[in-house]
Amino acid sequence: MLKFLKLFLVRKKNLKIRFLLLTFLFSGLIIKGQVNSYSFSQSQGSFTPLLGGTVLDTASDTMGAASLDNLVYPVSLPFDFYFNGMPYHSLYVSTNGFITFGSAPVSNNFSPISNDESYDGAVSAWGRDLNAAFINNIKGNITWDVVGSAPNREIVIQWTDFKPLYSTSTTNIYSFSFQIRLKETSNVISVVYKGGSYLIGNTSLTQRCQIGLRGSSNMDFNNRSNSTNSQFMNSSAGLGNNYIQVFHTINSVPGMPSDGFTYTWVPPSCFAPNLITINNITGSAAQVSWAALNPAPANGYDVYYSTSSTPPTIITTPNITGVMTNSVTLSSLLPITAYYVWVRSLCNAISTGGWSAVKSFVTKCQQPLSIISTTSATVCPGQATVLSAVADAGANINWYDAQWGGNLVGTGNSYTTPVLSNTTTYYATAFTGINSQTTGISTPSASAINGTGTTNFGIVFDVLNTTTIEKVTVYPVTSVAGNTGTLTIDIVDGTNTIIRSKTFTVIGGTEAAPYENILDLDFTLPPGTNYKITPKNYIGINGLLFDPPASTTSNYSYPFTVQNAISITTSTLSAAPGNTPKNNIYYYFYNWIVSTMCESDRQAVTATVDSNCLSTSEVDKKDRMEVYPNPFSDIININKVELLKSIKVTDISGKLVRVVSRPEARLRLGDLSQGMYILQLEMKDGSKQSIKIIKK
Repeated sequence: MLKFLKLFLVRKKNLKIRFLLLTFLFSGLIIKGQVNSYSFSQSQGSFTPLLGGTVLDTASDTMGAASLDNLVYPVSLPFDFYFNGMPYHSLYVSTNGFITFGSAPVSNNFSPISNDESYDGAVSAWGRDLNAAFINNIKGNITWDVVGSAPNREIVIQWTDFKPLYSTSTTNIYSFSFQIRLKETSNVISVVYKGGSYLIGNTSLTQRCQIGLRGSSNMDFNNRSNSTNSQFMNSSAGLGNNYIQVFHTINSVPGMPSDGFTYTWVPPSCFAPNLITINNITGSAAQVSWAALNPAPANGYDVYYSTSSTPPTIITTPNITGVMTNSVTLSSLLPITAYYVWVRSLCNAISTGGWSAVKSFVTKCQQPLSIISTTSATVCPGQATVLSAVADAGANINWYDAQWGGNLVGTGNSYTTPVLSNTTTYYATAFTGINSQTTGISTPSASAINGTGTTNFGIVFDVLNTTTIEKVTVYPVTSVAGNTGTLTIDIVDGTNTIIRSKTFTVIGGTEAAPYENILDLDFTLPPGTNYKITPKNYIGINGLLFDPPASTTSNYSYPFTVQNAISITTSTLSAAPGNTPKNNIYYYFYNWIVSTMCESDRQAVTATVDSNCLSTSEVDKKDRMEVYPNPFSDIININKVELLKSIKVTDISGKLVRVVSRPEARLRLGDLSQGMYILQLEMKDGSKQSIKIIKK
């Protein structure tokens, strides 16, 4: 028996996506050259049921998961099936009447074509909330098999005795069957229906479903549509990704599909490139890569890039043409600038595929900045010391505790280490701009509640100068505290185009006991207005905490602004470009950390701990320097002053406040402000000691 993974999320009525019969949404956003370029036909054939194969699951009750409600199964394929020009050796089967490629859908996905989940593509035969019939000897199931002989095999996924819409009724049950068939070699996709009938009762059922294909984005679709006044089998091409087919189990208009009714989609001979990535970004260059296509375009690829987000057309002149590999380096770019990239296939000498979906990136700052010099230090165990560095004119200095990542531990020309027991290396960088600052609401209030909006819900903000959103904090909610899941964070621009996206593994808490998840976004954004940060694709979590209105008139303190960097203007649950303001809500994203830094590479500066000096001082106590009183008011007394060459006094940030080139036994420091300071004692024998002192 095939071992399979069963993905199940608790279905809540308020999570169900209701299909809306809209006639305008996304009508102008069709992307050419992807599944939209598949040719479509329909025919009246015959339904050939599977006689064997693998049973993924069988209904054992009339409701819930036992009736095959909201379940997803992975299937490994015996041959690569090419969808959108990309090979797949596995897919996911949803009980809600569709399959996906690349990744599993959430279990309560009822709109596989319009849904903006991040799977690579979907084939929907009857996409909506479904469950299987279970009555008398009828037990609905899902099976799959491979029929035929290579190289002309077919993968067949079959939903047998399914209800056309979710129902728990035991007195009125209509069932029908349908298949998705994937052909080897030709990569043709077919959906075949078996006529339905009432198993019990005769009350009519009417609703709507999504049928067709979706690519890697819900803006790439090839679907079918009919109204309540036209027959199901007289559908037309959908003009938007949320267009639907209407059905009725009794009335002939719109009716149901007849036995053997078949939809067929044939792939084009040349696809637009897919899975575009941008790597090795510098201040003047970036590497663009994409996935290999099958069939490969005979004349290679064209690449077009621009600082404008306006997409190219068929007559647009590419910047680079005839690329015979799957990557190219863009050069002579401007620093700290947003670029938009498209790639298309050169199918042959006279035709091209459509341009790919846009991919954007921001170049880094040019880095003439550098650390000119550094001064390391040697210290005895159990003591602090001071490291120093000099940067280019006009630059500041950051100090980190690791070469990559790590923590920012100080700023300024010098850094006072903590008390050290082992040799430790720190790293200095030269930078200009604004160092990391926080903005937005820091933590959820006591009245924060779980929110599940993932369509257009989010926070709207403006970028005043090129800014990096380094981190945000979210509070996922799970049914059991400590459960893990995944969450995707998108940044969209004012046209609702995704320009940044990243997926995170998160840990859930409850509304009563939230769990903080700090997400490292590192999204660098160019100046612009009406950006939005929004959550997508909850998998394994129920939602995210947000601050709701305490009353209909309450408002939060928008805008939250970091001067010359970013301004958080409002929350919204509507789509761009409108982004209807909701100032009485604060959605999901807390404690933003942002910066506008241009920063050099990190340079090592080492604090060496000399273990020998401790044993020497223990044996020969006459060489130990002592200062007193500590804390002090005005005067510090120093013993063995004859051994001293000089004294430096720095504040706790490392700033030099006093140099004594001819030390005396009484050091007058009454003019210093209250606080902690470091005495750096340089001995005549070349050794150094650092002693913390406190001014009362």
